Amino acid sequence: MAEKETDYYEEDEIDLLSLFGVLFKYKLLIIITTLISALAVLGFSILSLSLPPEKSPLPNQYRGQALVLVQDQEKGGLSSIVSSSGLGSLASLAGVSPGPSYGELAIKLLKGKSILDKIIEEYNVIERYKIKEHFKADSRNKLLKNSKFDYDDKTNTITISFEDYDPVFAAQVVNRMVELLDQRFSTIGGNRNITRKNLLEGKLADVSAEMSRLEALIQDFQEKHGVLTVEELAVEQVTILAELRSQMILKEMEIKTYSDFSKIEDLAIKRLKAERDSLLRMIKEVEHGFSSYERVMPPKKELPELALEFAHLTRDLIVQEKIYEILTQQYEITKLSVEAEEPIFQILELAEIPDKKSGPSRSMICIVTVFVAFFLSIITAFILNAAKNIKNDPEKLKRLKGIKE
Repeated sequence: MAEKETDYYEEDEIDLLSLFGVLFKYKLLIIITTLISALAVLGFSILSLSLPPEKSPLPNQYRGQALVLVQDQEKGGLSSIVSSSGLGSLASLAGVSPGPSYGELAIKLLKGKSILDKIIEEYNVIERYKIKEHFKADSRNKLLKNSKFDYDDKTNTITISFEDYDPVFAAQVVNRMVELLDQRFSTIGGNRNITRKNLLEGKLADVSAEMSRLEALIQDFQEKHGVLTVEELAVEQVTILAELRSQMILKEMEIKTYSDFSKIEDLAIKRLKAERDSLLRMIKEVEHGFSSYERVMPPKKELPELALEFAHLTRDLIVQEKIYEILTQQYEITKLSVEAEEPIFQILELAEIPDKKSGPSRSMICIVTVFVAFFLSIITAFILNAAKNIKNDPEKLKRLKGIKE
C-alpha cells in the first residue's frame, strides 16, 4: 500500500516537471507571442488616441445624462384617495384600475419613432454616422444603441443618457430628448388642464382688451354727441347673444384642446366642429334680427343712425362683460384643477457637457489582451509538444490514425 502511494507521488512529480519542461522548451514562443501582442495593443491604443475622433477606430466616448421625474397616475387624485382608504382591492373588483405607469410610457415614447426621427432630422444623424442603407431603420438603431434609459420605480425618476465621441453632441441629444418628451407629456393628464388654463388666460386678456376698447368708444361717442336717450336693446337678445358667443368660445377651446390631444380627424372632432358651425349660424341670425325665436327687437335699419351706433356699442360691451364673467368662472374652476394636481413630467437635471470620458478603458484592454495572448501561447506550446510526442511515438501515431494491430 505504501509502495502505491509512493508511485503516485512520483508520477505527480514527473507530470509537474514535464509541464514545466514544456513551458521552458517553448519559452521563446510564449515570450515573443506575449510581447508582440503587448506591443500591438499598445500601438493600437496610441494610434486611436492620436487620430481625430471621427477617424479613430477606438475614440473616447462621452456620456451626456439628464434626470427627469415622471409621476404615476396612481400617486394622486381619486386613485390615491381610494388607496389610502383601504378600498384598493374593492376598486379593482369594480373595474377601477389605478391607470398606466407614466414611467413605462415615457420609456416607450423615448424609444418610439416620433422622437427618434426628429433627432435624426435635426442633427443629421445619417451623415454623421455614415449610414449607407436602410437610412431610417439603421439611424434609429444607432441612436438606441448609444442611448440608455433607466427607470427607477421607487423614486419615479428616469435617467436619460447618450454616448458619442463629441461631448457637446452627446449633451445636445439628451436635452433634445428631454424637450421632446416634455412636449409629448404636455397633453397628458394634469398638463391638459394647464393647457386649458393658458388658453383661458389668453381669451380673458383678449376679452378684457375688447371691453376697454368699447368703453373708450362709448366715452368718445358721448363726449361728441352728448348723452342720448336710447331705448335699451331687448334683454333677451343680449342674453341670447352672450350665451351663444360664450358657448362659441368654449366650443373653440374644446376643439383646440381635443386637437392637441388627438392628431386624427375622428367623429368626435367632426361633431364638435358641426356644433360650432351651428352656433355661428345662430349668432348671425340673431345679429341680423332673424331667428327661430320670437323677434324681441326691431331690425337695426329702423333705428335712428346715432341711436343705432350707440346701442351697438352698448350691446357689444354688455356681451363682452357677460363673456368675461363666464370665462372667469371657467378659469377659476380650471385653476383649482391645476393646483390640485401635480404635473406628470418634471425636469430635475438637464445634461451638461461632460468633461470626463465614459470609455473605453484602454489600460484594461491592454491588460486583457496580454493575458489572453499569454495563455493562448501556453496552450499552443502544449499542442505543439503533444503533436511532436505523437509523431515520435509509433504506437500513439497508429492509434491516432485508427490502425489496429
